[in-house]
Amino acid sequence: MNHVEATGKTIEDAVRSGLVQLGLTRDEVTVEVLAEPKSGFLGIGSKPAVVRVTAKEEAEHVLQRQQEDVRKAEEAEKQTAATETKAVAEPQSASEPAANPAEPETASPADDGEDSVTDSPAEESADSVEDFTAEEAAAKAREFLQEVLKNMGMQVMIEKMIKPDKIILHLHGKNLGILIGKHGQTLDALQYLTNLTTNQGKETRHFIMLDVENYRHRREETLKQLALRLSGRVKKKGDKVVLEPMNGYERKIIHVALQDAEHVRTESEGQDPYRHVVIYYAE
Repeated sequence: MNHVEATGKTIEDAVRSGLVQLGLTRDEVTVEVLAEPKSGFLGIGSKPAVVRVTAKEEAEHVLQRQQEDVRKAEEAEKQTAATETKAVAEPQSASEPAANPAEPETASPADDGEDSVTDSPAEESADSVEDFTAEEAAAKAREFLQEVLKNMGMQVMIEKMIKPDKIILHLHGKNLGILIGKHGQTLDALQYLTNLTTNQGKETRHFIMLDVENYRHRREETLKQLALRLSGRVKKKGDKVVLEPMNGYERKIIHVALQDAEHVRTESEGQDPYRHVVIYYAE
């Protein structure tokens, strides 16, 4: 059975976190309360609620399909990378003009000096390639998120921002902290499912970044300060520091923050989801 253990200030918050991580609705899971929340005295000794959220048997196929989609997407990316590498390695014929890397590799009448023919196979092939625009991707992602959050009983306003390298969807509303989770783990899970659903079956792929009440920016600043503080410790002791596991986006923040720092170097080590950054002393 597919299940996750999730935490939250209340049992309901913990359940919602688990639903986001599994990508399922409340009626598709069973919930086992592992620990009741404790408020403590003046906030001291407080403990979150802990629940185990398990997919029902009839919902198993949903998660299995998601896992299969992930496997297919990874295989497709590997094949694409291998094809691109082979294309770069093969020398071009002297009779063929070099392609401009800044322009799409599409056929044009000027390529072979012949007049354009409306029913030529090359043009039909070019026309058949799907053009999945950023606007369409943003609309599809918003539709998916609205459906997921509606099933969770949450009212959220979604604001889009389209950039050259990514689409950012800002989520605004009340009590959205549950969508972030510990160090953004719940937000990352929801972002992963959104990207998977949005790009499924599309030739053109877009990266969707989710942000809740500017959490990404605050987390980025926190990581930068952490990197600088720990690098100072490494320089002082001449040793190394191992950071907690992070996703690729957060590891990159650490690497960039210290790329010009003297007497330190950074390396990513381990395998996902436990891949982490190590800060080493360098002479």
